[in-house]
Amino acid sequence: MSLTALFGLALGTAAMTIVLSAFAGLEELISEQFEDANADLKLSPVHGPHLKLNATDSLFLARLKSDFPETKVIPVYKKRVLLTYGDNQHIAYLLGVPEAYNDAHKIQDHLITQADPGLDLGSHTLSLGSGVAYHLGISSTNPPPIISVYLPKVTTKTTALNLSNAIDAVTVFANGVHSIQPDYDQQYVIAPEKWVREFTGATVPSYFEFHSSEEKKLRKTLENYFGDRVVIANTLEQEATLFKVMRSERLVVLAILSFVVVLASFGVVSALTIIALEKKSDIRTLWSMGTSEKQLRGVFFKNGMLIVASGWLAGLTLGTLVILLQKYVGIVPLGSGYIREYYPVQLTIEHLALTSAIVLSIGTVLSAWATRNVAVIKQ
Repeated sequence: MSLTALFGLALGTAAMTIVLSAFAGLEELISEQFEDANADLKLSPVHGPHLKLNATDSLFLARLKSDFPETKVIPVYKKRVLLTYGDNQHIAYLLGVPEAYNDAHKIQDHLITQADPGLDLGSHTLSLGSGVAYHLGISSTNPPPIISVYLPKVTTKTTALNLSNAIDAVTVFANGVHSIQPDYDQQYVIAPEKWVREFTGATVPSYFEFHSSEEKKLRKTLENYFGDRVVIANTLEQEATLFKVMRSERLVVLAILSFVVVLASFGVVSALTIIALEKKSDIRTLWSMGTSEKQLRGVFFKNGMLIVASGWLAGLTLGTLVILLQKYVGIVPLGSGYIREYYPVQLTIEHLALTSAIVLSIGTVLSAWATRNVAVIKQ
């Protein structure tokens, strides 16, 4: 019975260790995908499509560049537009950005196809996300395809008689197709800031991006100055919904595995009960010789904790071994079409500590509860 209890605890501990490492690996993989798609910090308005900055705010941002010389402060002008190419149409977000944006997001490293750099395409150019290019039916930018960009400008003066005046259009060359992250590639096209501002009439940016090696210090500075007037988000917080779902799933799975450990730990209760029954005569002998109830309980409690500790250590060792094999050798494949051949795992001290705390806590509580049998058997 003791071996059965030990085996059950070992399996429960190993399962918890492996599952937590799998969630950590998946989170790390997704974070890597968004590393080039999202900025280190994003400063966006609480309400509305544009940041409303006063003269003092502009001076603060200008001073920020000197206080953090390694930081890139990039204004982004964002507008939803309709793109057409031949008979194909797609609604996307047009991002008007300075050249520093392309460097910060490493657009050049993610190009699938690029127009001949020797061609003079002028300033009206677009770099398409691969998802946008797919919907428009564009697979190559040699020669550069000509795309029409439509922007609705519906105002209070717009009526059925002048609908044609409520739409602005411009034709541009597609000078490249990039693939950074699926959601990003599906939604955005990148264009030079100058013509986008002229086309959309934007006078203030939609948001600011900050790319910095001093993210924590920079964030503290921004929060102290702006307070709750703006929303400040790091790389992961910009995908808050996705990561909240992932972490909620992790909590649910952790709760289920904790319940499994509780069930496995009842094997310790059974083992201690059987041991107490088998040693019934010895317990009475010790009791008659003056051994206190507390001492008797202590003997059985230590026996239970020995089973728990052995199961925990065996499970932790087994789980760690499986994780290391998956990480460096590969056991469970993801299948074809994924960016990695094998399922990602990440072994962290925090997860090992969390698993240890849960297993040992449950085992300790149930071992203490199981020793109640000693008081009955001694009588």
